[in-house]
Amino acid sequence: MNLLLPSDTQLDALREVANIGCGHAANALSRLVRGQVDLSVPRVLVSSAAEVALRLGGHSPVAAVHLGMTGELQGAQMLVLTPRDGAVLETVLLGGQPASPLERDSALEEAANIAASACLSAIGRLTRWRLLPTVPTLRRGPGQDVLRDAMGDAVHGGARRVVVTETHFTVACATPPVSGQMLLILERESAGVLLARLGL
Repeated sequence: MNLLLPSDTQLDALREVANIGCGHAANALSRLVRGQVDLSVPRVLVSSAAEVALRLGGHSPVAAVHLGMTGELQGAQMLVLTPRDGAVLETVLLGGQPASPLERDSALEEAANIAASACLSAIGRLTRWRLLPTVPTLRRGPGQDVLRDAMGDAVHGGARRVVVTETHFTVACATPPVSGQMLLILERESAGVLLARLGL
């Protein structure tokens, strides 16, 4: 399975898997915020973890929740927001009530955990695999550094090639609206295993 130069059919399949998984994640998040969560069409990047981190993260600060995976796939999921969007989402999740920094961080981690569980459950139903997220970890800092560290943890080194699906989401009911990214990160070999499971 050559994912250095994936075919159009393979890219379409990966986008569809991400679309299904992130769609369920968005539905779970919409229940938490009691409002609509809109998604963009996923895009697929195939490169080294360090290169993807630079392209998606840049130098601006982010708040990102990282979750690993257990099961037949090796990789991770991430919910990535700007500090402002993260703070607004935390406020919405807590119903506007005053909270300590620890409580606010926990609310964001739990929301990411629920969304990631919904995503992996949907992919699991599609593949008939049992996939579960690991304990969420909140990281803050420059985007490329946060993403590089999280991807390095997921694929055992920033030089390894990864397949990343990126989906933008918007929580329109928040004031102001919240925007962020849902990332599904797979080791290249795991992406090949997934495509083989789908008959590709």
